[in-house]
Amino acid sequence: MRQLSRRRLLAAFPAFAAAAACRAEPQRTPPAPASPAAARPAAASPPAAADPQPVTPYPTPTPAPRPRSAETRLLLTGTPHETPLTIRHSGLPGPAAFVLGGVHGNEPGAWLAADEVAAWEPAAGSLLVLPRANVTAMAAFVRTFDDIGDLNRLYPGDPASPLAMERMAHAILEAAREFAVTLLLDLHESWAFYAELPGAGTGALGQTITVGPGPLQPSFGQQLADLLNPRLSPREQMIVRDGTRFGRPATPVPQGQPNRGRSSLSAGGHVPGLTPVLVEMGQLDQPLERRVELHRLAARAALQLLGIL
Repeated sequence: MRQLSRRRLLAAFPAFAAAAACRAEPQRTPPAPASPAAARPAAASPPAAADPQPVTPYPTPTPAPRPRSAETRLLLTGTPHETPLTIRHSGLPGPAAFVLGGVHGNEPGAWLAADEVAAWEPAAGSLLVLPRANVTAMAAFVRTFDDIGDLNRLYPGDPASPLAMERMAHAILEAAREFAVTLLLDLHESWAFYAELPGAGTGALGQTITVGPGPLQPSFGQQLADLLNPRLSPREQMIVRDGTRFGRPATPVPQGQPNRGRSSLSAGGHVPGLTPVLVEMGQLDQPLERRVELHRLAARAALQLLGIL
């Protein structure tokens, strides 16, 4: 497998570029050892922290309640990329939310937080959690591999694709349609902080909330930031970014061909009633334990805004 890594950031920032070299594009580097135990950093327990205060739920359309239950489904079952999707129904009316982690294998704060979220019980509506979307990349602790594709560039997916992550994108949106998901919360980690290197590209999106096209846009992102920021240090403050442009293809798509090459922020264009929200924490000089905690707080705040918790 050939590792797929991030774009090199601006040459004007040599120290930053050196720190992020392992994530640069288009440079290819050999994959790390395939053993998850050897490649993955220690999953330290996040420090205890108070949860956000109760909030007035965000008004959203709600599907008919499903009986209270919990189940686990396997996506891409029978393949090396098989991974569990946890589905919990409260038995009470309310919206459904989908929390996604592990899209990139070198973003452990996202998947460790999503592991925790998968155990939460919704107080209303339904909660779907796919904590470890790209187990192959996670095992090697790399972003992803060329021969399976980058999940966050392959929506809406294709069940017949030779790229495993394109098939995964399709499976994620199929579940979102089945359960009439209102919010797709995609947890990620970037290297640098957006506030410190604005406009430097995908390697500097730390501490941002980006909302793609959907019924909750534009106010949901700012409401989420307003709920989180009073609890965060000055450097941890979440910045809201408009993800409208990610809902359209970069180039015209010929009639009859799918809209490939888009991130999860395009999901609202493929699932009626869904709004995608991408949350990124910065890795630079921010401990893993704190990144996990920040993702957990962001997920809880988002689910509280919807009235699911």
